[in-house]
Amino acid sequence: MAGTGGKRLNKGAIQKPSAFGLAAHAAGMAASPGKEAVEGSYRAQIVSAPGWQFTGSVDVDTHFKATEAQAHRWDYGIGIGQANGQELECWVEPHSASSSRHVGEMLAKLDWLKRKLETAPFKKLRAMTYVPGRTGHPFYWLRTLSGECRITAHGREARRLAKSGLRMPAQHLTLP
Repeated sequence: MAGTGGKRLNKGAIQKPSAFGLAAHAAGMAASPGKEAVEGSYRAQIVSAPGWQFTGSVDVDTHFKATEAQAHRWDYGIGIGQANGQELECWVEPHSASSSRHVGEMLAKLDWLKRKLETAPFKKLRAMTYVPGRTGHPFYWLRTLSGECRITAHGREARRLAKSGLRMPAQHLTLP
């Protein structure tokens, strides 16, 4: 049986839950191993930086779809850790960037997520998101492969994204 990072585990060995898995559980969500909660068509676009590995993922959108059907929900939370035990939370939203109107949609989703992070059940996920001296950014816009990116790096939309803490849309992400 393979564990995270491709290490072989003895039969019957019990894996210690990751900090991400525990934080997701505290928020009422079930974590999947690695990037498994991320839709398969997006997984190849998301890689870990050298020295980091994925510790789990959650499909936030699906989890809240029944209770907040009309909300602008964020899609995925991904835990990523280093061998020294440090774990961070990265939030990834696959979305088209073919029009400047998509910036408003993304900012609505980010606002929804930030409000979730302020709630008591999300306390542990919030702590993993806003780590002092953090490597990388916590919020990522994964540009879907269909259509071209119409958001320019020096335009008004880019300034709105930067002000909110959301990175420019990218076709490939290296986390954190």
